[in-house]
Amino acid sequence: MGGTTTDRIEGCIKHGPWGSSQGEYWVYMPEEGYIKKITIVHAGFIDRIRFQSDCHTQTGETQTSIFGGNGGKKTDTICIDYPNEYLTSINGTIDNSGGSYSPPMLMSLSFHTNQIRYGPYGNSDKGTPFSYDGKDGMIIGFYGRFGQYINAIGIYVIPKSLSPSLSPNSAPKNNSNSMHELCCEMSGVGMPREAGPWGAAGGKPWDDGVFSHVKQIRVYLGESLKVIYGIQFEYVKRDGNSILSQMHGGTCGDKTELVDLDGEKEYLTGISGFYGPVVELDGLEGITSITIHTNKKMYGPYGQESGEGYVYFTSSSSPGKVVGFQGRNGDFLTAIGVHMEYF
Repeated sequence: MGGTTTDRIEGCIKHGPWGSSQGEYWVYMPEEGYIKKITIVHAGFIDRIRFQSDCHTQTGETQTSIFGGNGGKKTDTICIDYPNEYLTSINGTIDNSGGSYSPPMLMSLSFHTNQIRYGPYGNSDKGTPFSYDGKDGMIIGFYGRFGQYINAIGIYVIPKSLSPSLSPNSAPKNNSNSMHELCCEMSGVGMPREAGPWGAAGGKPWDDGVFSHVKQIRVYLGESLKVIYGIQFEYVKRDGNSILSQMHGGTCGDKTELVDLDGEKEYLTGISGFYGPVVELDGLEGITSITIHTNKKMYGPYGQESGEGYVYFTSSSSPGKVVGFQGRNGDFLTAIGVHMEYF
């Protein structure tokens, strides 16, 4: 909690999320233009956030731009004078004092533009601080988790390298297009959607980002502990070059399984498996088995599929291609999810 992962996603840079992995996933990219209005409802913590690309109407985008619960006693509204003013950075605090009985919540939040700071909203005296300093570029979208309140928040940024006209006194030249389209046009692909992660709540979050396709999957298995010790991926980038991900989990497995794909005739369509208590680890949970699905065949299952307390998971059955992975890990793989490019 409070850590940051940074990944290029379709030409954008993704920071965060800061907070909990619990709750429903949300994402906001303006349908047209740029984020010009933010409404924050709070009462000691951040209950609800609403984003709009029009500062002069009461409607703006509809329900899809409102995230969080129905509580909160105080409402603050920010109007951003784009293109003269734009979001550059954010900071806030996350509280986890509720332990397992209450998921972490966003206690406070401040928004910074190239002209002024708005906030803090909520209670900035409590919780673990987080921040994005604006060094990579301009904030053009948000994502995170929510339930009865905001559990987590992260941001999408246009890199300065993709927007050379961006400076304290200028904005992207094609500001008549949606910022979602701008980010995606620069990379030449659509916006993939994430599914998962599935698994235990513990462990350090990781996110590899999005690529052209997955070339190889390495699954590290354990015999003494019935768990997936680790997993590693070789991806092919949009320019055709390959890149090897970090090891997610440990390397002390007894056996390694390899799945090789060419990305054209055979490509990754999904994953499935089980997670549950790890034998002899006092109730700690992890991914106990994983099965790899392609457009041609199924690989696995790798690991153990049956055990007391085991829970089955599977990625979306909708037609599509897996273009990246995310999850959590400690000494072994505790959770896994995918980034899907749907057909």
